[in-house]
Amino acid sequence: MRHTLSFLILTILFSISVNAQQTQGEDRLVRLLSAKTAEIYQNEFRNIRKVTGPAQFLHNNTLIICDTAIWDLTYNIVDAIGNVKIVQDRTILSGDRINYLADSSIARVRGNLVELIDKDSNRLRTLHLDYNTKDSVAYFFNGGSMMDKKGKVIESIRGYYHSKIERFKFLERVELNSDSLVLKGDSLAYWSKDKRVDFLGSVKVWQNNSYLSSNSGWYNREKEIYNFDNNAYMLNGQNELWAKRIYYERAEPKAELYDDVQILDTAQSMLLFSDFVRYRENPVFAELYKNPSLAYYSVENDLPDTLFFAADTIHYRMLPKFEVDSATVALSQKRYSLSRKDPIKEMYNRPTPKPKDSTAKKPEVGTKPAAADSRLTAVKDSLLKIQGKDSQSIPVKDSSKIPLKDSLVIPIRDSLKIPAKDSLAIPIRDSLKIPVKDSLALTPKDTTLIRLVSANKNIRFYRSNIQGRCDSLMFNSIDSIIRLYKDPVLWNENNQFSADSIQLITSNKQLEKTELMSGAFVVTKEDSLHYNQIKATDIVAHFTEGDLTRFDAYGGVTVIFFFAEDSILTTMNLKECKTMTATIKEKSVQRVRYFETIQSDLYPIIDVEPEKKRLKGFRLRYNERPANRFEVTTRSIIPSSREYVSTLELPGFFYTNQLFGKTPILPSFEIFTKKETEQVVTAPPSQVESTFLDSAK
Repeated sequence: MRHTLSFLILTILFSISVNAQQTQGEDRLVRLLSAKTAEIYQNEFRNIRKVTGPAQFLHNNTLIICDTAIWDLTYNIVDAIGNVKIVQDRTILSGDRINYLADSSIARVRGNLVELIDKDSNRLRTLHLDYNTKDSVAYFFNGGSMMDKKGKVIESIRGYYHSKIERFKFLERVELNSDSLVLKGDSLAYWSKDKRVDFLGSVKVWQNNSYLSSNSGWYNREKEIYNFDNNAYMLNGQNELWAKRIYYERAEPKAELYDDVQILDTAQSMLLFSDFVRYRENPVFAELYKNPSLAYYSVENDLPDTLFFAADTIHYRMLPKFEVDSATVALSQKRYSLSRKDPIKEMYNRPTPKPKDSTAKKPEVGTKPAAADSRLTAVKDSLLKIQGKDSQSIPVKDSSKIPLKDSLVIPIRDSLKIPAKDSLAIPIRDSLKIPVKDSLALTPKDTTLIRLVSANKNIRFYRSNIQGRCDSLMFNSIDSIIRLYKDPVLWNENNQFSADSIQLITSNKQLEKTELMSGAFVVTKEDSLHYNQIKATDIVAHFTEGDLTRFDAYGGVTVIFFFAEDSILTTMNLKECKTMTATIKEKSVQRVRYFETIQSDLYPIIDVEPEKKRLKGFRLRYNERPANRFEVTTRSIIPSSREYVSTLELPGFFYTNQLFGKTPILPSFEIFTKKETEQVVTAPPSQVESTFLDSAK
């Protein structure tokens, strides 16, 4: 039984070996299918046939067609000359001559022009190409270019074509043209069936006024969808974008950016950071999630300074003004108008009223007082009477001396004496003659670009002269007012500002005013136990070149100040009034003025209970204060690549011109520098060699 089993195994192994040898023999065998003549040349070393035709050979299910061939049966080599072609499946390869090494299934195709046409009518041209008939793989070198039936082009120094999977692979100094897009890269793969390009190394892309680059990714040629991986970068007009990955749809156009995202808005001096961003162009819209932050850079006192800002979510939009909601525009314009008012300054600039002559003739018609905002109303009675002197009690003018107009002396006109017009005598206008306004003559739309920023949850910001926190923030460039809501707080040097809501008013990219609106509270640290305090309905802090120079309090003002003797705090002053204003110079209070219903009490500090040293609502929040910008965001700022991009040259398509006799039309590419009026226009390169050198960088 054991001998029988061993014999069976040996028989099976022998059969497998014989079949393998037969298969190898069939794979090795080159068949001559047709020819005009075949002459035999034979010596003791070689068996050669000279074939004239047209002739056809068959090997690996591949036809080799030529005018003349030298067929070496000993070394299994066919040298084909004249109108040579290789036909396999629906792939056709042509050239001037073929050196076919049948044992290795390699056809070396050479000539003044070698062309491979695949089943999708893509034409690959070169001067040097090797084709493996067994694996259906072509390899070209020393330059080649592929053009599809729509005229789109890809070229490189060398590359491959895999017929079975319909993939072209281009290596070294790759250049691509597709509609309005041109590309330069290290290497890429093109899937002809799916019209998809895979980036296998660094790549640079120009399209209209956009520039994109990365170290890997893919591109769908038909849908114009890009996926840039590994340090992706995009430049578009005034904006630059960086991310680990950018997914970009050109048709919309819109993008999604992932990981270490930075968006630089050059025109607005703004940087946006996040780990996930949805971004859209025309109009610009960005939603920032996953550790978003913002940096707004400006110059104060000839020194650069940057506001760093972070939140859980940030939304950024840029719209032409005519597309902004009309209610938003109206409210913003109203806020801007109110922010320009200064009740205290207006009071001091108002001329002193002259005493009225009681014997003077009374006017027939009285003048109604002009309406004023709430802050003007709060100070109108007291401030009208200040004439350059400090006062703690303002005399009230006797209202009985104010002349009143007798309404009974107003003459009443007899309505019966008014001549009535004859309605029949009114000429009737011909409606056909009434001129109709041309709709095209309407006021043109306001295309001024408006920035709108909103943020939610866990908001904190840092700048050298001001820091803050809140839970909701709004901003638009119509009024240039930053609005803070939900438990907002600000810090400036030793001062803490809080209120139900806060408005930061900017002018020329500098903080001009801070308005604490409703429930306003200011705390200034004297030492670890004592704090000067101001509590009011509203408080306005004024800044000049970043320094606090004045603050005004309106409505139910309560103040606690501590005074020192010989550098030791000894006295607490508690004041109550309707309005107060204080001027500050070199970080010290220079003058304080109190108006109307003033109550002032002095207490020795030693006699004051600790709870009496603090007003109701007192709340220290210094522990929430960002100490530096890294407590807001640890993002590193990537420098602009705009100048570098302006030095790049567009592809030259040297091989396409050499092999197809034409060069793709290249777009002009405008790069906006930091000044909006400056543009750099990158024209097509004058010499191809410089393009090659650049693409190798």
